Amino acid sequence: MLIILAITTAFTVAFILLPVIIKVSRSIDLLDAPDRRKIHNVSTPALGGIGIFIGGITAATMTIPFAELAGLKFLFFGLLIIFFMGLRDDISSLVAKHKLFAQIFAAILIVVFSDIQLRGLYGIFGINEMPIWFNIPFTIFVIVALTNSFNLIDGVDGLAGSVSILILTFFGTAFMFLGLDAYGIFAFSIAGAVFAFLFFNWHPSKVFMGDTGSMILGFVISALAIEFINSSPQIDILGLSINSPVGVAIGALIVPIFDTLRVFVIRFINGKNPLDPDRNHLHHGLLKLGFNHSQVTLTLLGLNVFILLTILVLDSFVGNLGLILTSIAIAGGLSLILGLKLSKKRFMGKEAAVLTKSNLYISKSA
Repeated sequence: MLIILAITTAFTVAFILLPVIIKVSRSIDLLDAPDRRKIHNVSTPALGGIGIFIGGITAATMTIPFAELAGLKFLFFGLLIIFFMGLRDDISSLVAKHKLFAQIFAAILIVVFSDIQLRGLYGIFGINEMPIWFNIPFTIFVIVALTNSFNLIDGVDGLAGSVSILILTFFGTAFMFLGLDAYGIFAFSIAGAVFAFLFFNWHPSKVFMGDTGSMILGFVISALAIEFINSSPQIDILGLSINSPVGVAIGALIVPIFDTLRVFVIRFINGKNPLDPDRNHLHHGLLKLGFNHSQVTLTLLGLNVFILLTILVLDSFVGNLGLILTSIAIAGGLSLILGLKLSKKRFMGKEAAVLTKSNLYISKSA
């Protein structure tokens, strides 16, 4: 009952707020304007993350029992830092090092004070426990990297929101089976707010989530993924046994993780700064093949669902490393097919232009 209340409350609050955010943003001309670095050609409000944050936090604080809510206070504080940092960046761009400092500080809060911390390599390469001097900086690095990975996939209407709902729903369900109701309700609260956002972000988009929204989602999901890894070994979720939580978590997060690694490798090979935005993401490749926004989003969401289900089925037979390699192999196979099709289209002179009359958004960090 609390889950239904959380989802309904988050959805309702966000759904009511978002039209107001859109109207106010337009009235004061606070819009994400096209320029030579971006590939959308219509000025659009980019403060949808405000609705996601307020809707999710309102529902969580209302439905999570007070005694359990206290255990999430540093996660909430860290999320608040990410929210204000993203909001400041969406209104007036922040210097990259200032954004990184805020992300690291928020990560330190939950790693040190909430003990949301990776304990080692969980048997990968035969390594289990690691000393704390390794675990803390390694966990902070993972949180910051995942936070930014969701910013990187926020390039097509509905993509970041759809993938986030899938991941949050999976983790939320897992936490409820684990008896970690506070984390479960929190995951479903954020998912409910994102679902309301999708009504306004599905193509043609009326609002973008901006860095505020994408970084909130990345930060929340990274924290939930670590908590899932530390809490879930040897449990059954809807009849599926989870024995290798690292591999399962990466399977759930495969689209943002793989896409981020892929574009960084491409930029490195091309001798470019890995942090410089470009149009080499998976969603850009699909657009060049002639897919529209909805088709791109549903294709990548379908890939994420397929990989997650495959990993859950294989979990009883393959360890963490095997599951990770399986996820990468499936995503890599799609990437290879995509590259071959694009090469063929270029050779035949039929590659679709990414910049079209349709409104296409690319995040600042993409």
